[in-house]
Amino acid sequence: MSTTVEPLGRRVTDVLAGLRTFVTPDWLAVAAQTDRVIEALKRHVPEFATGQLTLQECAIKRVRLRDGSGYWTGTYRLTVTGLQPGRDQVVAVRARLIPPGWKGASSAERRVPAAPDEAAPFGAERWRCSVPELRLELETQPPEAELPALPVLTDPEEARLLIERAMRESGPAYADVRIRSCVPQVMRYKPGSRCTIRYRLEYPAELAAGREWPTIVVAKTYRSDKSENKGQNAFAAMRALWDSPLGRSRAVAIAEPLAYLPELNMLLQGPIREETTLKDLIRAALRADTMETIAELHDYMRKTAIGLAELHRCGVRYGETVTWHDEFEEVRQRYERLTIPIPQLAGLAAPLLARLDSLAAAHPADPPQPAHRSFRPAQVLLHTGQIGFIDFDGFCQAEPAMDLALFMAKVKQTGLSKVDIDEDEADDEVLDEPTRLRRLARMEAACDLFLSTYAAHAPVSRQRVVLWEALDLFALVLGCWTKIKTGRLRDSMLLLERHLRLNGLDMS
Repeated sequence: MSTTVEPLGRRVTDVLAGLRTFVTPDWLAVAAQTDRVIEALKRHVPEFATGQLTLQECAIKRVRLRDGSGYWTGTYRLTVTGLQPGRDQVVAVRARLIPPGWKGASSAERRVPAAPDEAAPFGAERWRCSVPELRLELETQPPEAELPALPVLTDPEEARLLIERAMRESGPAYADVRIRSCVPQVMRYKPGSRCTIRYRLEYPAELAAGREWPTIVVAKTYRSDKSENKGQNAFAAMRALWDSPLGRSRAVAIAEPLAYLPELNMLLQGPIREETTLKDLIRAALRADTMETIAELHDYMRKTAIGLAELHRCGVRYGETVTWHDEFEEVRQRYERLTIPIPQLAGLAAPLLARLDSLAAAHPADPPQPAHRSFRPAQVLLHTGQIGFIDFDGFCQAEPAMDLALFMAKVKQTGLSKVDIDEDEADDEVLDEPTRLRRLARMEAACDLFLSTYAAHAPVSRQRVVLWEALDLFALVLGCWTKIKTGRLRDSMLLLERHLRLNGLDMS
């Protein structure tokens, strides 16, 4: 996509040069290097140092700079031999990374504390450890407190009774439903935030005959947060969408909302058929890089564009109105929070953000429409030529450019990922230069096709798409530091610079 808007000015070249040449501090990078973490733990944890226990692996999950505290938190999942006879055990350890010169609430918090004098044994509930050379404080992951429904939802019998009751109360179609067995499988779990569980259901044969009862349902439980209440918002949005023309669309499938249980902050929904996701297809198509795989990718990009146009034009008037100002301020605040532990970044991006905001004011937004708000390739499910959309937690009213730009930014980022890893993993590998440029050209062509297909079905200001994508790509650069994905920093900078240059935003 190349849609020139008013030039951003030479100041941006200087800004990008500053961001490009800044090297991620060693103290930040090493906290996401599993080999370094394992070596340090073998020295500092007595049970590992003496050989009483053996540390086999360390999976680093969801390390984040979450707020203005100035330090990173995350989870280290340690695979350990010796805690239980005959088998390995995974112990979840909560980690806190303390930056140099960190300004805590008291002087005692401005240093990495020494190891406690009388430490509890590793794996115990009160176990703690300090790793000064990595600036890490570790403790056993506390029991889940924000998701009280989780024990019930993961127990087959309790979940069976709960789902059966919820389905019966959802409406006449399920009034006499009876579930014989229920097999839960945790699909995605973010401690203290939310959990997604898929259930395989079996019904008594005499009752299920001739019925279209789902054999798979999905439950999502959220932390109790009255300021967001994502579960209730998602259910209300899905119900409105299900009752709208989108619920009868032949272009895109959405899940049937079955129930919302406020006492558990739990959403229950029907299935969408899935063989893979668009995110996985992008990676597979680029690995093979044949005419057939690229053609298949283009076919699904067209279908996704048509489906998104139907979502935007379905007429649902539910949810808060989200504007450029709202999202711009969120990105700006993320940047400001990052400068607390990394003061070298202070001021570098201010001219870029100021100019983008000025250009946004000069190019009016399209009228707000129903919007997904977090539309990414991972939210597009594929099945035998058909597509489905999931995850309406943030459903709102917004200009179409918001969804379009985020989707295209994530398509390009996905195309530059070398290996298939969980997004929660600490880092990724990088591609060699010819491969990354070839893949990027493929992704830009796919995004051009996506946007042109969308524009053929629904009006959109391409200038606004350019500006939104610039903001989203800058947010990806920030994420390389806030999520300690240092391996992606070079690629994220490439995406941002190339977007600014191709769209006439980088030079006067």
